Amino acid sequence: MTITLNSNTIGLNISRYLNATNSRLNKSLERLSTGSRLNRAGDGAAQIMVAENMTSQIRGYDAGTSNAQQGLSMLQTADSALQQVNEHLQNIRELAVQAANGTNSSAQYAAFEDSLTAELAAITSITSGTSFGDFALLDGSISGGAAFNIQAGPNTGDSVDIKAAFSNNTTGASGLNITQTTLASAANATTLLGQIDSAIGTVAGNLASIGGYQNRMINRMDYNSIAKTNVSASLSSIRDTDVAFESANLARLQILQQAGAYAFAQANTFPSIALSLLGR
Repeated sequence: MTITLNSNTIGLNISRYLNATNSRLNKSLERLSTGSRLNRAGDGAAQIMVAENMTSQIRGYDAGTSNAQQGLSMLQTADSALQQVNEHLQNIRELAVQAANGTNSSAQYAAFEDSLTAELAAITSITSGTSFGDFALLDGSISGGAAFNIQAGPNTGDSVDIKAAFSNNTTGASGLNITQTTLASAANATTLLGQIDSAIGTVAGNLASIGGYQNRMINRMDYNSIAKTNVSASLSSIRDTDVAFESANLARLQILQQAGAYAFAQANTFPSIALSLLGR
């Protein structure tokens, strides 16, 4: 080993190693304190890009689930209203069956007609008043427009067009094609009975369509939850700190730091050896 006064190459090398150890030690402390392996782009440029894309997907799944829940609430509103309409139609059908009996008196027909009027008014009130936000649900206006898309996921192809669920106008007697609104005779009752059966079929068809779309919304929310969990696990493997590994790494670097500091202190004594050779 060459002993010189002007250049302490050993000390310079040890200083370089010690600075590198300090830098890695600081990064290890930062990862443990933040819980993240990627605290700046320099920590992994490629991993940052992948992680940000995954973060977009996760947030998109959350937003899609919220949208799907809104769509489901809209469908459930229409479902509940049509269930009530169906109950009133069943009441009217029962009236029609009773009124079709030739033994009824004029007073009974008057009572039947009063009940029919009340039932039809209830149907009109329900169907004309059923809306979700700015959208009337039972007058067929939604199906007459453009696609009514629910963005149920994070990507472009994840929308569901639900306008077919609102395809029929079921507003009041006219919407349900009930033209027999009087019950003054058995003949009226027979005509009404046929119209009510048709109206019940229309409402049942609407309910079946709405039920299918409700299932699609529920299935989509379930899928979003599963997909979000899987993507979150992948993101964690890229971004999150492995605490056990990093703790062991921190201990190793602290030992290297202490050893490097000791070696640097020893290296700084080499010039004094040269002075001793000069008789100082």
